[in-house]
Amino acid sequence: MKNRILNNWHAMRWIRLAIAAFMIQQAIQYHEMLFGFVGAFFLFQSVFNTGCSLNGCAVPTYKNKSNE
Repeated sequence: MKNRILNNWHAMRWIRLAIAAFMIQQAIQYHEMLFGFVGAFFLFQSVFNTGCSLNGCAVPTYKNKSNE
């Protein structure tokens, strides 16, 4: 878990982190809960490297050769 959080910081993770920081700042400034939830969502995605970009949700392409 520590390895997943601290390593492999690519551009998309930094962009998600910036969006999260902006949205959380807006949530605090304007007292909007929706901005807070969206910001927390992007923060979760950036910290744990989840999401569908960069093959985050890709299905493995290996085939089971025992049926052939």
